[in-house]
Amino acid sequence: MRSSKILPLLAVGLAFALSACGAMEAARQEQVQKQQVFEHRVDMAHIWVTTEAPASGKPYTELGDLSYTEPFTPDAIDEAKISDKLKAMAFAKWPDTIDAIVDENQTTSADGSQITVTAKAIKYDSSVDREALHHMNEGMVASPTGN
Repeated sequence: MRSSKILPLLAVGLAFALSACGAMEAARQEQVQKQQVFEHRVDMAHIWVTTEAPASGKPYTELGDLSYTEPFTPDAIDEAKISDKLKAMAFAKWPDTIDAIVDENQTTSADGSQITVTAKAIKYDSSVDREALHHMNEGMVASPTGN
């Protein structure tokens, strides 16, 4: 008689424990996803785009050339959109090393129907910014006394 009362309680307890594990795993996955989104945002913001040559006196390594051609439209010559497109291209090729896109240049075809954008991707030899930004939320303390 007593075992007939314990068995349903045990089943309910087991079901509750399993659902709690699932909820904890879902919360952990959500946190991992948020961290990945944060890192991507930081990485994209970290990439500097300029029409100028790399800063003098700061050693760098050239990663490679970037280039694309598209039909001439107002959006095609929008500097923010050009920067975003170059950043996306560079990040796809060199996600862990790209620091800057330099010598960005735009040329229009002779008939004015297309625009070609070229640039060079570089990595600064002394760059540690990206790694530091990835870990900026780790070990945060809510109070100055560490409590």
